[in-house]
Amino acid sequence: MEKQVEYEAFRDRLYDTLDLELEGLGETSVSQISGCDGRIIDAYFITMPGRKAPNVFYPSYFYQKYRGGTSIPEIVENIKDCIRWISSDDISEEDLSDFECAKSHIVPKLISGEGNRDWVSNVVHLPYLDMMIVFVYVVRAEGDEFVSFTISENMLSDWGITRDELLDAAIESAMELFPLSIDSIEDVLGLSTDEFRQTFYVMTNTRRHLGAATMLYHNALLDFANRLGGGFSVIPSSIHEVLLIPDSLCISQSDLKQMLKDVNGSVVRPDEVLSEKVYHFDGEGKGLVLNP
Repeated sequence: MEKQVEYEAFRDRLYDTLDLELEGLGETSVSQISGCDGRIIDAYFITMPGRKAPNVFYPSYFYQKYRGGTSIPEIVENIKDCIRWISSDDISEEDLSDFECAKSHIVPKLISGEGNRDWVSNVVHLPYLDMMIVFVYVVRAEGDEFVSFTISENMLSDWGITRDELLDAAIESAMELFPLSIDSIEDVLGLSTDEFRQTFYVMTNTRRHLGAATMLYHNALLDFANRLGGGFSVIPSSIHEVLLIPDSLCISQSDLKQMLKDVNGSVVRPDEVLSEKVYHFDGEGKGLVLNP
């Protein structure tokens, strides 16, 4: 309860500060919308002159930065910078109406299949095991900034392409924009050696954002199985990364499931939980399957 009161005080102060700082720049409003995990979240909208779509910012996201030590003036400056970038000519009507222009900016995003059924009804989505694939148009990805929006059914209809065609193009774009990265847990923790070890591995992209979608990259899992010389389990630790656990470590199924349960319960934000299931890849033609 105390944390909720603190968040609401932060939200209201942020709203008031933004209203003052953005006065005269565009039309502002606040609302509550349904997030991708089905939760109701606060949203701040600003529509700039000459642009049809509003910029949307979420106080709950910036609240985490605030609790981490970022001041409200710094947050406001960050939001103003985002508005300047988005409100420039980064995106034209031609960029969005012509799929050949747009496709190099579109990447796949893996999300949980639980709690997202209503949200995905208006966006392009495909099933992937017990998860779902949606697609985002990347406006800007520099430094800590990742500005994007989700591809809607209307956009797909305007482009006149199929979901599978969109998926193929998005994977190609993602492999170019955000290359695959697989590092041992020791490397991630800064305990690097040059020796290839039998240990846990973290699979993501070089940006470490929406990196679970690297499971969709062409031959990513097969190449790792060949490198490893055997099969491995996949723990979907968040929408941003997955853990690869070699079979040679002989970790029991119950322990793997407990590892995932611990990660989902105490490490990952609720909106970044990807799955409650553990998967397996043997490199022998079965593809990625649920662990027995």
